[in-house]
Amino acid sequence: MNGSASITLAAFGLALTALAGCADPGRNACEFLPGQAACTRPALSAGTPGPQVAAAQFFGNTGTSDYESRFLALLAHNQLGAMDRANGTGPFGRNRRDVQNRDVQATYTTLQQLAGPVATPRLPPSGGNVGEGRFDGRWRVSRQTLYIDAAARPSAPKIFDFSGLQARSVEIVVRQAGKQAADIEGSCDGALVIRAGGGSRTIAASTAFRFRLSGANDTASLFPSDSLNRCNATIRSSLAQAGAPLAIRREEAADPALAAFDSRYQRCPVPDDASLDALERVFYASRWLSQTCAVPIGQPRLLRKSRDGFNAKVEALMGAPLSDAAIDKGDPELPLDFSRAPRLKLIYLSSLEFKADFSGRIIERLIRHHAALGTKVRIMVTDVLEREKDDAMLHRLAAEFPNVELQEYRWRADHGAPIDEQISQLHKVHHVKMLATLALDPARSRVIIGGRNIHDGFLFHQPIDLSRYPGLEQYGKTDGFSLNYYSNWSDFDIEFADPTIVDTLAAHLSTIWLRDADTNLARPFSIPVRSKGGRPSGNARHFISVPYEDSHALEDYFVELVDAASHHIQIVNPYLNLTPSLARAFDRALARGVKIDIVGRIDLKGDIGGKFLTALNKLFVEEYGDRINIREFKAPDVVLHSKIMMIDERLVAISSVNLNNRSFFHDSENGMVVLDPAFYARMKPVYDDYLAHSNPVAANVTIPWAYRLLFDDVWVRQAF
Repeated sequence: MNGSASITLAAFGLALTALAGCADPGRNACEFLPGQAACTRPALSAGTPGPQVAAAQFFGNTGTSDYESRFLALLAHNQLGAMDRANGTGPFGRNRRDVQNRDVQATYTTLQQLAGPVATPRLPPSGGNVGEGRFDGRWRVSRQTLYIDAAARPSAPKIFDFSGLQARSVEIVVRQAGKQAADIEGSCDGALVIRAGGGSRTIAASTAFRFRLSGANDTASLFPSDSLNRCNATIRSSLAQAGAPLAIRREEAADPALAAFDSRYQRCPVPDDASLDALERVFYASRWLSQTCAVPIGQPRLLRKSRDGFNAKVEALMGAPLSDAAIDKGDPELPLDFSRAPRLKLIYLSSLEFKADFSGRIIERLIRHHAALGTKVRIMVTDVLEREKDDAMLHRLAAEFPNVELQEYRWRADHGAPIDEQISQLHKVHHVKMLATLALDPARSRVIIGGRNIHDGFLFHQPIDLSRYPGLEQYGKTDGFSLNYYSNWSDFDIEFADPTIVDTLAAHLSTIWLRDADTNLARPFSIPVRSKGGRPSGNARHFISVPYEDSHALEDYFVELVDAASHHIQIVNPYLNLTPSLARAFDRALARGVKIDIVGRIDLKGDIGGKFLTALNKLFVEEYGDRINIREFKAPDVVLHSKIMMIDERLVAISSVNLNNRSFFHDSENGMVVLDPAFYARMKPVYDDYLAHSNPVAANVTIPWAYRLLFDDVWVRQAF
């Protein structure tokens, strides 16, 4: 992208954000831009000449690249959805032509043209070279949290890096994580706006500032100008005379290598369809789903046993696993030996939840070791599933080590969104599972993906006694809607040690880390280009799905995979609530003679909302029990949690994806898809082990009428 362009994608975002708020067609669009210094006339108008010229204007050059064009289509698609929600138009009932505003009508027309390609599930390959590119367009809202605890912070200087990469606006939320009032004072090399105590003030470069955080969770917001690269600050409490120094730096200026890493995208070679069979065409095709190019699978480690899965994370961080005796003891404060620990430059930990139990405390202590050495740490968890002690543990870690950056995901519905979207704010979750450790010695880098969360239920059969540790949470066995739930989960992960794969998957996760803070829209990671030779040598692709922002591309992908099956589909998955499109794909597969075998868990007692989930699984059994070989995983006191799909003894998908509506409509997901008979041969014993611990499911099931009535409502069914 042309960095010297005078008109950037920021103009596109500004114009569309303004018009997206026009629920009242007679209202000035600029009124919907809180925080803007001045009203900016929308760049889109009735005189907009067409989508290609508009694209060039928004990206700031006349030679908009194929990658930028794809991204622009995705942005336009999402802005069109935001306008429909705000105005109640399109799929929300009202005819778009009823909005009596010329600018809005012009914007609708232009957005429809720009977003047109998104209506086609697959992306046609473009010309040009394969390889990597860098994207530096300013398109997103960047919002990060700096946790402050005046009592907990050590006296050694600490550094917090904020990211303005690809950002059209930057906000640093400074949040009180401790109990003592904290005074923050300092100065910056550029202008800074501080919003605190109900007011805002602008601080000129090199001018001293000061603000206070008093009560628990008290916050202030900092808005650095584009020219601001560094602030030198001091944090003081009323109980300590000496302050703790803190540097606040612009990350892309302080660490250009990391900025280049975070800006990567791939140009993937796509072989000619005529040379491929149906399953190969689905595997190599590009779609609106964010995927990596195909890479050689190598020899990853298969982590079937619970302790193997946990110890793989421990070993990636500490250089050695914990002994069985140490785990059996269940002491979260046991001595840890870091003598063989790798020297890490970046740690990514993405999980549905990160609990303050034995597992969570051990992982937190391992991360703490690397944070003390200056390693950059990025943690993503789901806010609505974290309890008070979980939050306290993570907030304390981030407050003591500002190089540990924490994102607590919470989805927020657009203003004026319908009731089902308002309710979905309570249950949309971040479900991407990955631990990536990038070492100074690339041979010691690791990435682990699969289904496991940071929770003792993935390690111990029964809750261990943590009563000696008041800072940890005693999770127990419950049923129903309780965040204190505990089940022993049988799950599956896969670990990669190949430096290229580790590097690629971590860079892919960066697109989620650097997503738009308001919408959770993430930048696509790859585009297809025509292959100039034979088929690529790679046989594995990683995907990340944000279904409410990528037009449900993951659902399209799974439908295509099922449609490509010629004779056999084998599935391990506990949640069996198919979307209508997936159900039709299953029906088509069965009609053409494809055998489908499923190892599931019909009775999901112990999960959150277990009775509801069990009823949905029984509806699946009722529909397919006489056509599909359904077996129930019955290991003693263990609930199945693995997500594996294998097709025609050639393709294997290992992921976080449940076969329910949630995964395809609400939750972010990730996984690895491998097209390789040799890898299937490695996975077959894993599948056989699940099979050996399962029993046939009878097709005749009893489902209370109240559940049948409840799940007749589409949005209720989608919530599960």
